[in-house]
Amino acid sequence: MVNLSIFKLTGMLKRVSIFLLTIFLSYQLASAEKPLSPVAEKLKGYATFLASDEMKGRFPGTEENYKAADFILQNFQKIGLQPVNGLFKQEFSFQTGVKLTEKNNFTINTLLERPGLPKEMWKPVSKKWVIGEDWLPIRFSENGSAIGEVVFAGYGITAKDINYDDYEGIDVKGKIVIVLSDSLENPAREGKYSPLYNLSKFGASNDIQYKALNAREHGAVAIILVKRLSDSANTFYPLKVERSSRNTGIVIVQASRTKIATLFPKSNNLYPAELEMRKTGKPKSFILPDVTLNLTVDLDKQLSQIPNVFGMVKGTDASKSDEYIVVGAHFDHLGMGEFNSNYRGKPAIHNGADDNASGVTALLELAEIIAKKPLKRSVIFCSFNAEEVGLLGSSYFIKNSPVPPEKIVCMINLDMVGRLKENKINVFGTGTSSEFSSMLDSVAILDTVNVFKAAEGYAPSDHSVFYAEKIPVLFMFTGVHTDYHMPTDDVEKLNFEGIVKVSQFTESVLSIIGNADSKPDFIQVSGPTGDKPKEGYDRGYGSVWFGIVPTFEDNPDGYKIMGVSAGSPAEKAGLKGGDIIKKFGDKSVKNLHDVTYCLKEHKAGDKVTVVYLRNGKEMKTDVTLVAK
Repeated sequence: MVNLSIFKLTGMLKRVSIFLLTIFLSYQLASAEKPLSPVAEKLKGYATFLASDEMKGRFPGTEENYKAADFILQNFQKIGLQPVNGLFKQEFSFQTGVKLTEKNNFTINTLLERPGLPKEMWKPVSKKWVIGEDWLPIRFSENGSAIGEVVFAGYGITAKDINYDDYEGIDVKGKIVIVLSDSLENPAREGKYSPLYNLSKFGASNDIQYKALNAREHGAVAIILVKRLSDSANTFYPLKVERSSRNTGIVIVQASRTKIATLFPKSNNLYPAELEMRKTGKPKSFILPDVTLNLTVDLDKQLSQIPNVFGMVKGTDASKSDEYIVVGAHFDHLGMGEFNSNYRGKPAIHNGADDNASGVTALLELAEIIAKKPLKRSVIFCSFNAEEVGLLGSSYFIKNSPVPPEKIVCMINLDMVGRLKENKINVFGTGTSSEFSSMLDSVAILDTVNVFKAAEGYAPSDHSVFYAEKIPVLFMFTGVHTDYHMPTDDVEKLNFEGIVKVSQFTESVLSIIGNADSKPDFIQVSGPTGDKPKEGYDRGYGSVWFGIVPTFEDNPDGYKIMGVSAGSPAEKAGLKGGDIIKKFGDKSVKNLHDVTYCLKEHKAGDKVTVVYLRNGKEMKTDVTLVAK
């Protein structure tokens, strides 16, 4: 007979053992999660506020962006920073909305056929379409008017490499073209063996900005974009703020497919024409008989004043206190992700904990350290606005500097410094002064960090605008990650002890520069390997390197460049920062998109004539493009 009491005792011992093991594991886990140091805890407070859901991504012009600016200012003042020339803020204009004025117009003029009567006796009919219902301007349209005959120009594509051109054999000069905007949105739908398969691989075919450029270059005065036949055929691309450029040189609108189809002749209607192109893989462009259009687009920019925020620690050496080091970190981010996000779902808050609440957090810590231990040179701590939409805040700062720009001896930028791993800090700009590389090596040994050095002074962050003004720069960065420009860039993923480490390392570098007998010299870098560009500004320009550094501002005369990379084809051809490119080869240039499309049409070794303006004078130069 089995002894049941033994089973009971064994079960009880098991339960006690599990209970003790649970306590032990809990203790081990608790001890593994070391409490943050007091400094890291303080920095966590900064970042948690800036990257909270309540701040809604700090997009420029929003209430939350102003709150972030006030938070930074209050901490600057609490730390004891002084105003710079009496100012803690520097405001500049930023477009926050688009308004349709009463000038917008879409009027159709047709002839009403009278059976049995000659055409000259047909009745002219004029009808005005309803904006928002029948048609709508495209957000990057030029303001202006266009009157002319109407041409259906298929997909609006010219692809010489695959021998396809929707404009071949038809003159659109002075005319208005109708173009299918998204007919190749899903190349897989066409099928690999479709005659359109090669066309679907033509990269720009789906880019309506390319289609606008191509229409303009063929002499059209306006372009009407129409969607493919689908459930969304009569819906419009939203009329929102254009963050890249509205300097397109052509009137651009979109129309309801149902409405635009009424302009086509019965013998050659829109859908049959589209089906024929799909079936044959060949263009089918033609003039719409007896139709003229009168278009006017007038988009009114809605502007707000947004701030950069800064404060200063005055230098202690009378002979050096009028020399300045600028330490910067942008505080804006992507808001709900409508612009420049890598996320493809429904709008969501992009908290930007690493990008760049982490940089602002490190900036505040540095400001506190230097305020307690001033350097011989003055230090300006600046939190820039609108970096994510084109370095707008830092560009405004350098053009309207509260101190003489020639007195700025160095700029140190903190952008995405919140994910330190293995004590590795990436430092860009190490080649912009002869002193930087050895200085960083010595600091790295003392601060026990691993420094990855990159010489290039240009990169898509705020230090670039200083480098373009021949100011030595250093850019602190702990690396990119899968949360970059995603809603998942949250404060829980930050390494706060790591931010402390980055702050300490940067403070060591800052102190050496700020207390040195002489200011750092400036060197123009020839690229990270001496003869090739660093990946960044030329990304997306096809297989060739031009070497320009872009601005993000409209210019009525063409496309203005910030600078050129040393050793680049652009520099060898004599181009300089401030030049305005008007033509690239046989194409006119209005904006960065135009430059991109022009470069995609060329290969290494091509010699291209570039027409540009310098100080109002038109000049020409030949550029020989090289491989990336």
